[in-house]
Amino acid sequence: MSLSLILFKSKTCSQCIRVEAVFNSAVELFKDKIKSETIDITENVNAAVENGIMAVPSILIFKDGKEAKRLTGLVSKEKLEETIKGLS
Repeated sequence: MSLSLILFKSKTCSQCIRVEAVFNSAVELFKDKIKSETIDITENVNAAVENGIMAVPSILIFKDGKEAKRLTGLVSKEKLEETIKGLS
């Protein structure tokens, strides 16, 4: 079983800055258990379209290559960590 997290953000999004800090903290905490990637939608529009991103920030969590959870908007550190633990 493997978990991958992708954060979709934009440079012009103030909420994205806060969520990116939460995302990076969770990635560090679970670094031995997950893979992670950050995608700026202004630089990679295709990735956003392919993943159906309608708003940023959005965190997609994939389990064994399939989307298992999608978190959009402001996400607390506790909520993200709880979600990762629940999928592990």
